[in-house]
Parts: sequence; structure tokens; C-alpha cells
Amino acid sequence: MHSIHLRENRQHGGLLLPLSCYEAQERDSLHTLECHWHEEMELFKVMKGSLRIQVEESVFEATAGELLFFNSEELHAAVPLEGEACCFRAVVFSPDLLCGPEGDRIRLDYILPILKGNLVMPRKISQIEPGGAEIHQCFDTIYELTQNRPERFPFLVKAEMFRLFAYLLEKAKPGDEASGSRRSEAVSGVKEAISYIQQQYSKPIMLRQLADLCGMSEGHFCRVFKQYALKTPVQYITAVRLSKAMELLRETDRKILDIALDTGFNSLSYFIGVFRENTGVTPSAYRQGEEPRR
Repeated sequence: MHSIHLRENRQHGGLLLPLSCYEAQERDSLHTLECHWHEEMELFKVMKGSLRIQVEESVFEATAGELLFFNSEELHAAVPLEGEACCFRAVVFSPDLLCGPEGDRIRLDYILPILKGNLVMPRKISQIEPGGAEIHQCFDTIYELTQNRPERFPFLVKAEMFRLFAYLLEKAKPGDEASGSRRSEAVSGVKEAISYIQQQYSKPIMLRQLADLCGMSEGHFCRVFKQYALKTPVQYITAVRLSKAMELLRETDRKILDIALDTGFNSLSYFIGVFRENTGVTPSAYRQGEEPRR
């Protein structure tokens, strides 16, 4: 699975079936849960371990067997609880998958209210709650269909998505129209800061720069950033740089020194030290297939 970055520029699925499924195994999960958002909605199932989840202002834990719903444009992050090895599956899809053109009743009565926050979907669904087993079964079927791709599978995927949302909507609650249409200034600031980090990770990044982008003092920015991203700004910058470096180590034969310099580390020795501190292995050992231990 490729790392999930904030904000994702890729298109999930194709125009005819705007849906993609992803899986993170233990090797992948070290840097695939960084704070991000996208225009698509997302269903996220914890397959193993426990995670601390941040969705804008909310923080909670999710354990193996629980399914989460993230709305379009929601800033969300997740980190494994200390000592936990985690795996997850995600179904990321355009809301257009569920509805027709502008006058479509599903769009008007359900999808637009969800997107605007006037209709609030359940955040976390367990298998033992009423309707939970059916929702999980739909999710698992969708995931398997996209992996096995039987003949005419797009019809089957859409049918399962409609079934899943029919069950989910039974649990939906009215939202506050005023708050639903109002974006948090703090969330917007964090989005702007980490978009900047994603674009400029190869260059020196100062906290003062990021705080100025958000219109905050440096101290306030650091507190707000950690609240939403589950990491300090410095930790997040390091995580982005390491994620990029790990991708290059896996997918290219470039020299480790060149990878270090191109991902924002100013020396080979510093890169090796930070890499080992965060993964438990050296860059060369990781390239040779050794699994991260942290």
C-alpha cells in the first residue's frame, strides 16, 4: 500500500467506478496513518491492533473489528497505541458513486446533507450493535470484490455500497446546520501547514514559517498542530521525510546519501540515526527487506 498523505492529489478509482480499496499490513502501517484529508468519503476498518484516532476536534480509540466513517474533507489521523502492531483496510470513494445528477433524490435528501454536516453519520460501528453485522459484511464484500474483480463486479460493488449506506443511514442523526456549514479556523490552519510540509519537506522548514501561515504564535501553533495531527510539527516533518525516504529505498536503487539529502536530511549520519530511532533498523537493512521494529 502506498503511504496516505495530506492532501491526496490522486484520483481514487476511475471515472466509471470512483472507488479504491487499500490495505496496510504491519510493515506499511508505520507511516501510512499520517494526518490527511481528501474529497472522497472513507470507510476504515481496523483489522488488527488498536489505534488512537483523531477526526478534527474528536479523539477516540478504535480496536480490531471496528469500522469507522470519515466524511469528505475531514482532517483525520491515526497512530497505533504503544506496543501495538496494527493493520487496517480502507474503502475510499466519491459520494457521486451513490447518486445521480443534481436533481437526484438521493443526492438532495442524503448525500448533500451529509457533506454539509446537516446529517451526521455514525463515526464508529461495531459488529455487535444493531445493523453492525450487516454493515461489516457489506464492507468486507466490497473489499473482496475489488481484489478478485469477478465479471461485472462494478455492479456488485455499487449494490453493496447502497446496502451499506441504507444501514448506515438508519443510525444517522440531524446535525447543527450552522456548525455544519462553518469550517474551523484551527482545522484550516493545520491543513495549510501540513500541505506546506508535504510540498516543501526536502527543504529546511522552520516552525516560525508554519505558525505565520496559520496566523498563530509559535507556541499556540505547536499546541493546535499536535491536537489535530497527533504529533508535534517536528515529529510530523520527520515522519513525512522518513516516509518519502522509505519509498525511495523500496522502489529505487539510488544511493542512500542522495536519498537522505533529497528528503530533507542534511547529512548521512543524521539520516541513519533518525531512521534507526524511528524504525529500529538502518536504511540499508530496510532496503534489503528487514522489517521495521517500531
